[in-house]
Parts: sequence; C-alpha cells; structure tokens
Amino acid sequence: MMFDSQIMSLFSIDIFRQVMCGEPISMCKFNLLISLLMSAGIPYDTSFVAGTRKEAASVQLTIHINPTTTLVFVIPLGLGSTAFTPSP
Repeated sequence: MMFDSQIMSLFSIDIFRQVMCGEPISMCKFNLLISLLMSAGIPYDTSFVAGTRKEAASVQLTIHINPTTTLVFVIPLGLGSTAFTPSP
C-alpha cells in the first residue's frame, strides 16, 4: 500500500526517531514534523500541555494509520523548559 510506504519512509527520518525514543524536540522540529505529515497527506491530531512546576511542556501527537489503528506519541518540548524557551 502506498500509505504504508509513506509512513515507513517518514519513520526513517531522524525527527521521527527522536519522537519514537521519547527525546525532547524543539518547536522548530515539531513544526517540521507536522509539515511532513501534512505533505504526505497523513491524518493526525495534536494536543498541547503547557509546562508547569509539576509537568514539563509536551505535545501529544496522534497519527491515524487506518480507522482502527493509531499511533500516539507524547513529545516533551524540552527538559524543564517552557514552550517559549528558545532552542540553543
């Protein structure tokens, strides 16, 4: 299937590897990740959790593979930082 090959190609990209390993990514990389999904026509949903004293800022990314299969990733946006902290 063409859709499956698109997903497999995307998952081989470094940004997706970082996400699958649970590594924090910058907002710039997150925007690139979303752009890649949109360009490939792969449906997704996101939700944002603002950073607090208790929890680090994160984004939940849900990628819809088919009507019964989804992949859900919780992506930290930085270790102990807020979403508005610039990347080094």
